[in-house]
Amino acid sequence: MHIGIEASRANRPVKTGVEWYAWHVIQQLKALPGAAKHQWSLYSNSPLQGGLQSGPANWKERRLSWPPRYLWTQARLSWEMRRRPSDVLFVPAHVLPVISPKKSVVTVHDVGFKRFPEAYKKIQVAYHEITTRDIVRRNARIITVSEFCKREIVELYGAKPEHIFVTPLGLDHDRYRPQTVRPEKPYLLFVGRVDKKKNLITLVRAFELVADEFPHLELKIAGTFSGPAGLSTTGAKELMEAIQFSPYQDRIDMLGYVKEEEKPALLSGASIYIQPSIYEGFGLPPLEAMACGTPTICADSTCLPEVVGEGNALFFDPKDTEALASAMRRILSEPTLREDLIQRGLARAKQFAWNRTAEETLRILETW
Repeated sequence: MHIGIEASRANRPVKTGVEWYAWHVIQQLKALPGAAKHQWSLYSNSPLQGGLQSGPANWKERRLSWPPRYLWTQARLSWEMRRRPSDVLFVPAHVLPVISPKKSVVTVHDVGFKRFPEAYKKIQVAYHEITTRDIVRRNARIITVSEFCKREIVELYGAKPEHIFVTPLGLDHDRYRPQTVRPEKPYLLFVGRVDKKKNLITLVRAFELVADEFPHLELKIAGTFSGPAGLSTTGAKELMEAIQFSPYQDRIDMLGYVKEEEKPALLSGASIYIQPSIYEGFGLPPLEAMACGTPTICADSTCLPEVVGEGNALFFDPKDTEALASAMRRILSEPTLREDLIQRGLARAKQFAWNRTAEETLRILETW
């Protein structure tokens, strides 16, 4: 069987959640013995890099040049599927080309744009709405990352449950493990794409409520304001104003984009990792923090209780700033609770691995 994968997202030099998902699944698929009986093509609009260019002999790069900045998937990949279609096409990022094989599989990471359109640019909402409806209309197989997301796709788009397969994300356990880090000052940490859904103003306000009680404590926010296809995310202005006018602004540090190899030390050094999101499809950073031995606080919204697991973190109502501040106080002042959360988090994180994600993905791609 010839299986093609849209690899342009995995090939981006600056990666956030969706891009790392695509990269890890591709790299783990290469290592699976069961994948050796198939022929694989990685379709991209630029030369493969970052390890994607290497692999077994049955994996080939298919570079499809397309000078315009947009519509590579819909236009150029569609043309390739008309000329030289694969038996199965896998798109790990929420959109099918206009022309695709009958056996097509696409990953829908979440439908937050439908629940919280105010957190996206209008063009992003319109684009994702069109592409999601198209995926469901064409009866493509849908991979999603949590049972929560599966329910959302069924409820909001009328997708057939039997067409949706849940494959939880994984962790790189060689990278994400406890490291000995002694920061100059204790700090709270958030890592991820910075947008309105992440609810970071609530995080800033909660930090302000505990700042006087813990005078050496800092807040670090790591992430980029750049969304899909280079579009800026929403909420940047409001967040920066909240920080600018905070009486503790000199203790709040916007780190910008952090390279993957730098994240484990950053996570390991944090006193607490905090995921205050209003909406998440999976929420990988809390698991990465837990794998690094960092106690975690999560909003009790959407998929987070499912993924992180009850009892493995402290949860709070994402609209309740005082509840988040109270959770911070508990971990910072109760050593027994802190140690319990560390041990529970380490055990929970071990349940997620990219090779398992790839094994489930292979089964979906080859069993029809």
